[in-house]
Amino acid sequence: MKISFKLLIAGIIAFGIAGCDNDAIYKEEHYKPQVYLLSSGTENVFIASYSLNEEDPVQYVTIGCGGSNTNEKPIVVNLEPNPEMLERYNSLNYDYENQYAKLLPESRYEISSYTVTLPAKSDYHYERIPVKVRPEGLSPDSVYFIPLKIVSVSEYDVNEEKQDILFRVAIENDFATQYPETYYTKSGQMTSPTLVLSGTKTVHPLGKDKIRMFIGNEAFTAFTTPEDIARSSVVVQIHEDNSVTVLPYDSSLMEVEMLSNLPDYNRYDPELMQGLTKQRVFWLNYQVRQRSTPTGNFGAWREVEERLIRLED
Repeated sequence: MKISFKLLIAGIIAFGIAGCDNDAIYKEEHYKPQVYLLSSGTENVFIASYSLNEEDPVQYVTIGCGGSNTNEKPIVVNLEPNPEMLERYNSLNYDYENQYAKLLPESRYEISSYTVTLPAKSDYHYERIPVKVRPEGLSPDSVYFIPLKIVSVSEYDVNEEKQDILFRVAIENDFATQYPETYYTKSGQMTSPTLVLSGTKTVHPLGKDKIRMFIGNEAFTAFTTPEDIARSSVVVQIHEDNSVTVLPYDSSLMEVEMLSNLPDYNRYDPELMQGLTKQRVFWLNYQVRQRSTPTGNFGAWREVEERLIRLED
């Protein structure tokens, strides 16, 4: 009995020691702390959408520290612009220079400081640098980047695969987003010749109260050229009372006149109830005529009656 009691006590002590060892295991760092810039994909792109309906909107570059435990020391991280990264991106992704993504002009954005400190023993493993952008006038047909890289850290190492970032600046308004693209289902008709409007339509943001779209059933694709856009696009301006005016995108190639053939058209309804669902709907009625060159002859007037319902995510 004495031997069994001693064995029991020894087992309890051993179990207690093992439990302490298990606690120690969880306190150890199993993953090497590394500082990184938050992005996605192998090309290290981070997409930030800026609202044209806000004055000087702000988004953020995120700097993190990976590891199974929080960092024991504060980490001072210094960044700087990295235009060479954009040059590599363009050479790998595009065949022609006119397709290249663009460096966002310095006059268009403000980064007040390129230095950030990750505090020690924080509940969070990251800090953010604000990037203020002036989006008015940016084209929905261009890709804009602010390329950045980590140049130094006060503690630990930098994750070499996530040490730089292509911070993409996209634009949006209350009616459409550049990324991801916004689609509306269309229904209606167009005259001369008669054309039934159906399918979906890509709609791009232009200003805080303007969107751009193709007329009729023409589709916006990866092969669409600036000439296609100039020749076949209209701009819809939404007024404060939700009435709308349709305008030519390029007045040298197109003329537009508003019509009133249908009651309650030429308006935007942001909360049309369909059963239990709210829909955002444009009702358009106008006529348009086009010419292929600024000095050519205009074709016949074509009347448009169109309803557009936004496809929600």
